[in-house]
Amino acid sequence: MCVTRQKFDASWLPGSALLLVDMNRSHLDHSIGHMLVEQSAAERIIDNAVKVREAFAASGRPVIFVRTHHRQDPRTGEIVDNKSPFWMAQQEKIVPGLGKLRKSLAIEGAPVTEVVSPLAPRPGEFTVFKHRYSPFDNTDLELLLRNLRIDTLVIGGVNTNNCVLCSCFEAFNRDYRVVLMQDVCASMNGPEYHLAALKVIEAALGWIVDSGDVIAALKDQVAATHGVF
Repeated sequence: MCVTRQKFDASWLPGSALLLVDMNRSHLDHSIGHMLVEQSAAERIIDNAVKVREAFAASGRPVIFVRTHHRQDPRTGEIVDNKSPFWMAQQEKIVPGLGKLRKSLAIEGAPVTEVVSPLAPRPGEFTVFKHRYSPFDNTDLELLLRNLRIDTLVIGGVNTNNCVLCSCFEAFNRDYRVVLMQDVCASMNGPEYHLAALKVIEAALGWIVDSGDVIAALKDQVAATHGVF
């Protein structure tokens, strides 16, 4: 299965924001995580995300982190933020492609919910907390994007086949231009799930690009504006 890489159009940059989805320790930090992508994939994602984040920051374009955490009822210890029947039914079952039991460890304040340290949010960057796959559902992301005058989302994150895919669907449904950096994504379910999600996005939702093309366009923009990078 292959996905066609498309050229990033520099004319999209003025209305663009970088949206990094669930770059958390649960998925990417093999010293603490549980729902982990494969080690080499985690290293690739972090390395590429660091570079594209630096390029967005240098260009003055917004950087937005989407993080997932769930709150507990202190009386019972039960999670109150996600009662989807399927999600609840999957607890303590083997995660496809991962070979581990699914556990709800992403509790508010838990270390696994933190963004991995190389990507730790900085002053002036934005963080949106979500409780579902969608970064728009019951969050202020749409308000933030509207007030920032964003029309294009350059997306990376984990997992490609659930939270990233849902982010692309939801952005598409709200008429945002969807641009997914395929080398800043992976799935804890394995490469087949990652590629399947890329095929869906390529066919129906947006542009599949390499992060290097985005970085090059950002550098060219800065050079044209300031004469240096």
